[in-house]
Amino acid sequence: MNPAHIAAAALIGAAGLGVAAPAAAAEVDPDPMVAGQRVRISDEQECGAVHGARAASKLFGPVALRPGADGLTGHARVADGAAPGRYRVTIECTPGGERFTELVTVRAGRVEGLTATQAAGGLALLLLAGGAAYLLRRSVRR
Repeated sequence: MNPAHIAAAALIGAAGLGVAAPAAAAEVDPDPMVAGQRVRISDEQECGAVHGARAASKLFGPVALRPGADGLTGHARVADGAAPGRYRVTIECTPGGERFTELVTVRAGRVEGLTATQAAGGLALLLLAGGAAYLLRRSVRR
């Protein structure tokens, strides 16, 4: 067989393997997400034996990833003003080292939490109900 044919076959085979191999990526959970939601970011054990990495996105800024049971992980809160759309999340294993990127989706809506006013109102209702029960119990005993 001609050496040029062998080289061409080897290049085509290597290119086929490269296309078939899954690309390494960051993992952000949950996806899709909404503004104000807490997310978990993981390197899916792609960074190897490094002791820390950094994730960054317009959604939450830089986040330090620390070693855990499932590789390097960290948590962040999606910005309250994040508009619906697709956003890039990039993990850098070491400064200037290997990078992995994932596209995540922010959908319309936001995570609503309990405000201080709502908590105070709930506590007031609880105290009112407790006071009413106490007074009813006292009046029944007489």
